[in-house]
Amino acid sequence: MEIGVTVIICCYNSAERLPETLKHLAVQQVSEHIAWEIIVIDNASTDETSNVARELWKVQGCKGVGFEVLHQPKPGKNYAFEMGVTHSKFEYLITCDDDNWLNSNYIQTAFDLMHADSNIGALGGLGIIEPQQPVLLPEAYIHSVTVNESQKWVDTEHWVYGAGSVYRKSILTNLLDNHWRQITTGRTGSSLICGEDVEICFIFYLLGYKITANDQLVFKHFIPHKRQNIEYIARLKYWMAYTNVLLYTYHAIIHKEKRPIEQVLSGWLFTSLKAIIRQKISLVYKTLKKRESTSIESKLQLMGLWGTFHALLYNRKKIKKHHYHTKAVLSKINQL
Repeated sequence: MEIGVTVIICCYNSAERLPETLKHLAVQQVSEHIAWEIIVIDNASTDETSNVARELWKVQGCKGVGFEVLHQPKPGKNYAFEMGVTHSKFEYLITCDDDNWLNSNYIQTAFDLMHADSNIGALGGLGIIEPQQPVLLPEAYIHSVTVNESQKWVDTEHWVYGAGSVYRKSILTNLLDNHWRQITTGRTGSSLICGEDVEICFIFYLLGYKITANDQLVFKHFIPHKRQNIEYIARLKYWMAYTNVLLYTYHAIIHKEKRPIEQVLSGWLFTSLKAIIRQKISLVYKTLKKRESTSIESKLQLMGLWGTFHALLYNRKKIKKHHYHTKAVLSKINQL
């Protein structure tokens, strides 16, 4: 595998967000001996994403840096990312979302950290929220559902958020060659299902690689006005909870769960339904008896409960099947 850095930008209708992201990539300060490239994957966009990317890079792109725009017609961020992995030239893969503004030393620092420790499978950065001004709601709500801050949980939870993260291509290639498939799809158009980044970290960790983060890798995460509303935050809460259920396929392995997975999921379904009923009763009581209006926090909590319940209701067989698929892939690779 050729040593260098590939920046992968997965895009869906990114014409408005992409220019600032590419501008930050155009001013990267990278040593001459480090080869790097950018791959933009247009994931079934209906706007001018591809044309905007090409025209902008023609004007302000870096000389000697490879730049390619690919089209992935199948909706789903992980399908776009897999295409980027397949077409990439280099071992270190940086996932840069279309709203991530990487600091000028990001690529150099990522290369240095990955090159210094061959056991690092996934390396996370430090995201800083950059809301479009004026901010339309309390930033605490934005922070609650948006990747940001130092990833202090990584040592115990074994995952880093995908924005700005760095992966080792050879591990991903080995997994794909052994027919590993993700249970998460990533966002597909208007759907906000997520977790494809966490899933990659989990499978890397189960293969024995280090999952870590470094606050030297700083980037800004731009939040436009259309994502600064409670309706959008509530949808994210729903899909984050939904995704957490899908990822149980890995949690069961990581935590060495001894109970049959069907038993765990059925019990979880029952308790999640009880939690919804309790929450609904509490909200009705506060409204009718105490004359209290439903708080935003309560609405968001309820959306999370519904996300958990629906994921369990519709995906128990899928999770079970994927759980055994994952164990089979891990067993196969460990025997090689």
